[in-house]
Amino acid sequence: MELFERRRYFFCKYCGTFHFIESVETNGVQVLERSGSAPCPVCTTPLAKALLDNVHTIEFCEQCRGVLVPRSAFGDVVNTRRAFATGQPVPPSPLDDRELHRRVVCPRCQGQMDVHPYYGPGNIVIDTCSRCDVIWLDFGELKQVTDAPGRDRGTRFAPAKPPEEARPRRTHSVTPGGGTLLDLFEDLLS
Repeated sequence: MELFERRRYFFCKYCGTFHFIESVETNGVQVLERSGSAPCPVCTTPLAKALLDNVHTIEFCEQCRGVLVPRSAFGDVVNTRRAFATGQPVPPSPLDDRELHRRVVCPRCQGQMDVHPYYGPGNIVIDTCSRCDVIWLDFGELKQVTDAPGRDRGTRFAPAKPPEEARPRRTHSVTPGGGTLLDLFEDLLS
Protein backbone atom coordinates (compact mmCIF):
# COMPACT_ATOMS: atom_id res chain seq x y z
CA MET A 1 0.00 0.00 0.00
CA GLU A 2 1.16 3.53 -0.73
CA LEU A 3 1.18 5.99 2.17
CA PHE A 4 -0.36 9.42 1.59
CA GLU A 5 0.98 10.94 4.79
CA ARG A 6 -0.51 14.42 4.28
CA ARG A 7 -3.98 12.89 4.01
CA ARG A 8 -3.40 10.26 6.71
CA TYR A 9 -4.27 7.14 4.70
CA PHE A 10 -2.81 4.23 2.76
CA PHE A 11 -4.04 3.34 -0.74
CA CYS A 12 -3.70 0.03 -2.54
CA LYS A 13 -3.26 0.52 -6.30
CA TYR A 14 -4.00 -3.16 -6.87
CA CYS A 15 -7.50 -3.35 -5.38
CA GLY A 16 -8.36 0.35 -4.88
CA THR A 17 -8.74 0.04 -1.10
CA PHE A 18 -8.22 2.94 1.31
CA HIS A 19 -7.00 2.38 4.86
CA PHE A 20 -7.29 5.42 7.10
CA ILE A 21 -4.68 5.80 9.83
CA GLU A 22 -7.08 7.46 12.26
CA SER A 23 -10.56 6.35 13.20
CA VAL A 24 -13.43 7.08 10.88
CA GLU A 25 -14.15 10.80 10.98
CA THR A 26 -17.23 12.44 9.50
CA ASN A 27 -15.55 15.85 9.23
CA GLY A 28 -18.90 17.62 9.30
CA VAL A 29 -20.44 15.44 6.56
CA GLN A 30 -23.91 13.95 6.97
CA VAL A 31 -24.97 11.54 4.21
CA LEU A 32 -28.51 12.28 3.04
CA GLU A 33 -29.01 9.94 0.09
CA ARG A 34 -27.01 7.15 -1.49
CA SER A 35 -28.20 7.80 -5.01
CA GLY A 36 -25.06 6.80 -6.89
CA SER A 37 -25.61 9.49 -9.48
CA ALA A 38 -21.96 10.14 -10.34
CA PRO A 39 -18.65 8.30 -9.87
CA CYS A 40 -16.00 9.54 -7.47
CA PRO A 41 -13.13 11.13 -9.44
CA VAL A 42 -10.57 9.28 -7.29
CA CYS A 43 -11.96 5.78 -6.69
CA THR A 44 -15.06 5.64 -8.99
CA THR A 45 -17.38 4.68 -6.09
CA PRO A 46 -20.83 6.28 -6.59
CA LEU A 47 -21.02 9.62 -4.77
CA ALA A 48 -23.66 10.18 -2.11
CA LYS A 49 -25.62 13.39 -1.64
CA ALA A 50 -24.63 14.89 1.70
CA LEU A 51 -24.82 17.93 3.90
CA LEU A 52 -21.60 19.68 4.96
CA ASP A 53 -21.63 21.47 8.33
CA ASN A 54 -25.46 21.18 8.34
CA VAL A 55 -25.61 23.94 5.72
CA HIS A 56 -24.19 23.12 2.28
CA THR A 57 -25.37 20.36 -0.05
CA ILE A 58 -22.38 18.49 -1.45
CA GLU A 59 -21.47 15.12 -2.92
CA PHE A 60 -19.42 12.75 -0.77
CA CYS A 61 -17.49 9.54 -1.43
CA GLU A 62 -18.03 7.10 1.39
CA GLN A 63 -15.00 5.04 0.34
CA CYS A 64 -12.18 7.62 -0.04
CA ARG A 65 -14.05 10.38 1.91
CA GLY A 66 -13.47 13.06 -0.71
CA VAL A 67 -16.02 15.86 -1.21
CA LEU A 68 -17.34 17.64 -4.28
CA VAL A 69 -18.26 21.17 -3.19
CA PRO A 70 -19.95 23.87 -5.27
CA ARG A 71 -17.44 26.69 -5.72
CA SER A 72 -20.02 29.16 -4.41
CA ALA A 73 -20.09 27.30 -1.07
CA PHE A 74 -16.34 26.65 -0.76
CA GLY A 75 -15.41 30.15 0.45
CA ASP A 76 -18.19 30.15 3.04
CA VAL A 77 -17.14 26.71 4.32
CA VAL A 78 -13.49 27.77 4.64
CA ASN A 79 -14.28 31.13 6.28
CA THR A 80 -16.74 29.61 8.77
CA ARG A 81 -14.51 26.68 9.72
CA ARG A 82 -11.48 28.92 10.20
CA ALA A 83 -13.49 31.45 12.25
CA PHE A 84 -14.70 28.69 14.58
CA ALA A 85 -11.32 26.90 14.79
CA THR A 86 -10.22 26.40 18.39
CA GLY A 87 -7.17 24.13 18.32
CA GLN A 88 -3.57 25.09 17.80
CA PRO A 89 -2.71 25.95 14.18
CA VAL A 90 -0.73 23.32 12.29
CA PRO A 91 2.05 24.54 9.99
CA PRO A 92 1.34 23.32 6.45
CA SER A 93 3.57 20.63 5.03
CA PRO A 94 5.22 21.11 1.62
CA LEU A 95 3.25 20.24 -1.49
CA ASP A 96 3.79 16.81 -3.00
CA ASP A 97 4.60 17.48 -6.67
CA ARG A 98 3.03 14.13 -7.64
CA GLU A 99 -0.36 15.57 -6.75
CA LEU A 100 0.01 18.27 -9.42
CA HIS A 101 0.38 15.66 -12.20
CA ARG A 102 -2.61 13.46 -11.52
CA ARG A 103 -5.60 13.27 -13.84
CA VAL A 104 -9.00 13.81 -12.27
CA VAL A 105 -12.28 13.50 -14.17
CA CYS A 106 -15.21 15.70 -13.14
CA PRO A 107 -18.06 13.53 -11.82
CA ARG A 108 -20.65 15.81 -13.40
CA CYS A 109 -19.47 16.50 -16.97
CA GLN A 110 -16.79 13.76 -17.29
CA GLY A 111 -14.29 16.41 -18.48
CA GLN A 112 -10.78 16.68 -17.09
CA MET A 113 -10.58 18.82 -13.97
CA ASP A 114 -7.89 21.46 -13.50
CA VAL A 115 -5.35 20.40 -10.86
CA HIS A 116 -3.56 23.28 -9.14
CA PRO A 117 -2.29 24.57 -5.79
CA TYR A 118 -4.86 26.26 -3.59
CA TYR A 119 -3.52 29.72 -2.89
CA GLY A 120 -5.31 30.09 0.41
CA PRO A 121 -4.26 28.67 3.77
CA GLY A 122 -3.26 25.03 4.07
CA ASN A 123 -0.88 24.43 1.17
CA ILE A 124 -3.05 21.86 -0.63
CA VAL A 125 -3.68 20.83 -4.23
CA ILE A 126 -7.30 21.15 -5.34
CA ASP A 127 -9.14 19.97 -8.42
CA THR A 128 -11.62 22.33 -10.07
CA CYS A 129 -14.08 22.15 -12.95
CA SER A 130 -14.89 25.59 -14.33
CA ARG A 131 -17.66 24.17 -16.55
CA CYS A 132 -19.56 22.70 -13.58
CA ASP A 133 -18.30 25.28 -11.03
CA VAL A 134 -17.24 22.62 -8.49
CA ILE A 135 -14.16 21.84 -6.39
CA TRP A 136 -12.97 18.35 -5.45
CA LEU A 137 -11.21 18.01 -2.09
CA ASP A 138 -9.53 14.77 -1.08
CA PHE A 139 -9.90 13.49 2.46
CA GLY A 140 -7.99 15.67 4.92
CA GLU A 141 -7.58 18.69 2.66
CA LEU A 142 -10.41 20.68 4.22
CA LYS A 143 -8.89 19.99 7.65
CA GLN A 144 -5.48 21.21 6.41
CA VAL A 145 -7.09 24.47 5.24
CA THR A 146 -8.93 24.88 8.57
CA ASP A 147 -5.88 24.10 10.71
CA ALA A 148 -3.39 26.30 8.82
CA PRO A 149 -2.04 29.32 10.73
CA GLY A 150 -3.53 32.75 10.07
CA ARG A 151 -5.11 35.76 11.76
CA ASP A 152 -8.58 34.68 10.63
CA ARG A 153 -8.49 31.47 12.73
CA GLY A 154 -10.63 31.54 15.86
CA THR A 155 -12.01 35.02 15.22
CA ARG A 156 -15.49 33.87 16.21
CA PHE A 157 -14.22 33.57 19.78
CA ALA A 158 -12.04 36.69 19.81
CA PRO A 159 -13.14 39.61 22.01
CA ALA A 160 -15.10 42.25 20.13
CA LYS A 161 -13.24 45.40 19.12
CA PRO A 162 -14.50 48.63 20.68
CA PRO A 163 -16.60 50.91 18.47
CA GLU A 164 -14.82 53.82 16.78
CA GLU A 165 -16.30 56.36 19.21
CA ALA A 166 -14.94 54.46 22.22
CA ARG A 167 -11.37 54.37 20.91
CA PRO A 168 -9.15 56.74 22.91
CA ARG A 169 -7.71 59.69 21.03
CA ARG A 170 -4.18 60.94 21.49
CA THR A 171 -4.03 64.42 22.92
CA HIS A 172 -0.55 65.60 21.98
CA SER A 173 -0.23 67.74 18.88
CA VAL A 174 1.88 66.54 15.98
CA THR A 175 0.21 68.11 12.96
CA PRO A 176 -0.44 71.80 12.23
CA GLY A 177 -4.20 71.30 12.82
CA GLY A 178 -3.65 70.19 16.39
CA GLY A 179 -4.19 66.42 16.01
CA THR A 180 -1.88 63.46 15.67
CA LEU A 181 -0.97 61.81 12.39
CA LEU A 182 -3.38 59.02 13.37
CA ASP A 183 -6.17 61.58 13.80
CA LEU A 184 -5.37 63.10 10.42
CA PHE A 185 -5.38 59.68 8.75
CA GLU A 186 -8.70 58.72 10.39
CA ASP A 187 -10.25 62.04 9.28
CA LEU A 188 -9.16 61.35 5.71
CA LEU A 189 -10.80 57.90 5.80
CA SER A 190 -14.12 59.16 7.19
